[in-house]
Amino acid sequence: MTIRFRRSLKIAPGLRVNFNKNSTSLSLGPRGAHYTVSSSGRQTISAGIPGTGLYAYQSINPQSAKRNSSVPKPGAQEQQTVGQSSPKPSLFSSSAEKAFYGFLMDIYDPDHKYSPHEIVEKAKALREQYDSLMYPLNLLSFVHILSADEYQDKLIDAGEKLWAARESAFGDPLVRKYFVGIFPVVTICEGISTRGIFDLQQLGFIWVEVLQDKEKYNEALAVLHEMEPTQLVAISMADVELSMKDYSGALDTTSNITNEDDVTLILLVLRGIAFREQEMFDASLECLKQALAKKSRSKAALHRAHFERSITYQKMHKYALAKKDLELILVDDPTNPEVMDRLRNLDN
Repeated sequence: MTIRFRRSLKIAPGLRVNFNKNSTSLSLGPRGAHYTVSSSGRQTISAGIPGTGLYAYQSINPQSAKRNSSVPKPGAQEQQTVGQSSPKPSLFSSSAEKAFYGFLMDIYDPDHKYSPHEIVEKAKALREQYDSLMYPLNLLSFVHILSADEYQDKLIDAGEKLWAARESAFGDPLVRKYFVGIFPVVTICEGISTRGIFDLQQLGFIWVEVLQDKEKYNEALAVLHEMEPTQLVAISMADVELSMKDYSGALDTTSNITNEDDVTLILLVLRGIAFREQEMFDASLECLKQALAKKSRSKAALHRAHFERSITYQKMHKYALAKKDLELILVDDPTNPEVMDRLRNLDN
């Protein structure tokens, strides 16, 4: 017997899980990037600057393509699980595991369309029957309530409890077994995203996005400090600090950066924004110049740099140079409405 899952289920703004009988995939794409990857290895990326209409699409062959520098390299566990078929219980599996498998088969069956409330209630009933299913059910319930209005007042409390129990949650045997086919992609900021198995680090990025959305910036920074320190974490920190208007903090976070890949390019862009917001325009332009120095970087990242440099030039009243940066974006999308609007405003 095989699982018949719904092909696509929206569980939060920009977050979509796709299931079928042979593989599991997850698509995530708020704030400028969309990425879908399945356990069979098929990968599709689109990325762009929100509101500009600038998006690039690419299908990746994981057997031959090198990983983009904007995402972290997988660990050994990820390497072993990519391409495997969807897991399922064995003849000797516990009744709890078989019940959890049945839960997955039920909520992702294409013949049923359960609301977040119904899924949460099903998870609650199963949790009462099997205490051992607490962690996998809590993780799944959390991602389903992100977009449900009725749970918004409980979202922070649920996230805090889940994050506090993260080590136990991702050490759970069923989480380790059944989550290996889910590869969430979380947009860290405009122009950069991270992908990988739904593990502790990915939960951290999702939780930070939730906290930012609720304008709980100090709490978001606290979570980032508890995560494995990477350049992607640094980008997220700088993005939060800019939202807080903590420009000195953003400069500290982005110090000693050279343009080595898309990640460091975005760090330079964020550094340029921090200088610009303090009216240190020459320093801002120097950072953005360094960001644009390597034309081999992704178009989405380069467009972000051009867009921000245009804003810097505009604040310096150098309108011709501001227009030039916007026109360079239009080379890829000549009818982009936001860029065209900005150009018209500069003409006025």
